[in-house]
Amino acid sequence: MIKEALSVLPARPIVYVVPVIVILVMSFYYADIYSRCSANKQFRASLNAALGELATGSDFELREVTRFAWDRVRIVTEFDPERAGDQCPFGWNWAAEERESLIQSGLLTVLIFVHRAAIVEYLEIRGDEVAFRGVGTSLSPQAAVFDVAPAASGGVTLTLNK
Repeated sequence: MIKEALSVLPARPIVYVVPVIVILVMSFYYADIYSRCSANKQFRASLNAALGELATGSDFELREVTRFAWDRVRIVTEFDPERAGDQCPFGWNWAAEERESLIQSGLLTVLIFVHRAAIVEYLEIRGDEVAFRGVGTSLSPQAAVFDVAPAASGGVTLTLNK
């Protein structure tokens, strides 16, 4: 009976087992990267869509476009990281060359959201699409209110309401 069961198995099970293991390992590896990369891309799209609906001179509250809890945000314009960031393959976010070009031209802006003293979200946006002005310190959700104005680059400028 055992001989019959074993005779049904392929002569080289490694040919079938190795691809399954490779697929499992890669899906675990890429699941986290996909989550981070696609979240950043979706946030940029929702931010640009929300800003596109506002008239010049309108107030914009940053908390309106976030879908997670946060109690402070730090907005860093002209961000220049000390090390290379995450690579987002397959068009899940920016290509490495595009991100590097934004860094070199001073157009990378990051938003670091904190909740209960822990970073909950780190998002990158293009400074030529959305330019922040007057954001020298971290802001609470109630203080992250900006005046909307068109920018020369075709995007918008968000100036902190004081």
